[in-house]
Amino acid sequence: ELSRRDRLAEGFASRLGERPACDLLEEPGAIDEATSLLAARLFHGGPAESGADWAPVDWQEYPDEVVDRTWRTDAARLHRVLDALGVHSARARAATCEGPTLARVLDHLAADPDTVPATATAALSEEPLSAPPDPDLSPETYTDAELDALLAPTPRPEVDTLSAGLSAELAREESARPAHPAPTGQGPDGALWDEGALPLFPLQPPRTGRELLADHVTAMVCCAAVDTAGATPGLDWLDGPALLVDGERAADLGPPVLSLVEDGDPVPLKGWLARLGIRPEKPVRLV
Repeated sequence: ELSRRDRLAEGFASRLGERPACDLLEEPGAIDEATSLLAARLFHGGPAESGADWAPVDWQEYPDEVVDRTWRTDAARLHRVLDALGVHSARARAATCEGPTLARVLDHLAADPDTVPATATAALSEEPLSAPPDPDLSPETYTDAELDALLAPTPRPEVDTLSAGLSAELAREESARPAHPAPTGQGPDGALWDEGALPLFPLQPPRTGRELLADHVTAMVCCAAVDTAGATPGLDWLDGPALLVDGERAADLGPPVLSLVEDGDPVPLKGWLARLGIRPEKPVRLV
């Protein structure tokens, strides 16, 4: 075994002295750009060539050019749907005059405190609540219809209406996008490049209405963090877009957002915002 490792080490050492493969290319930058464009077309469904709305982005510019813009696009869509639904609370009217705010979203999604499940606010109680026993979900105990009712999300009309509005708005945006011309000289496999078939490999599965809403609320929180608390957009190699606060990734945003969307409990998210110095009442900049 040691002898085998020595031979492998010698092979690796000799390879380190060889020229990298990119040196064999006349224009490695052009090859890299073409490969990136092809990957974007396969996974995203973009046009076949670079243009005004589809241009290369340097890695160091990606957080500002892509991540931040995506957050603000989602936040703008969320407020457009709120406007269309006629959300006109007192705080919402003030926010509309000054600009879109995270407080408007919090006020709309927050449920009546009397209807918030006790387990959702257990962390705020001085005495910990005992967890309810896990229900027996075996088929012998419940029928299929009863199991579906137990596992179904808590009905929340304001959440479901807003989720449906976001889904419809996204569908309208997708249908309004102009068709991209197919690349010339594509050969006998041209049917694979039919615009209706792209992207060939979507990066994420279709989202449910509440997942879509949670993503938009998260985007709004990130915009507020950037505009009012000095946070910055970032990019994680594995997880994609990330919110950086004082240079550290804020990885604990998901649970507070889900508490707001699923249970109507804004307290965890408000505590998270206060801990990081984020001002939900301040207007944010949208695209």
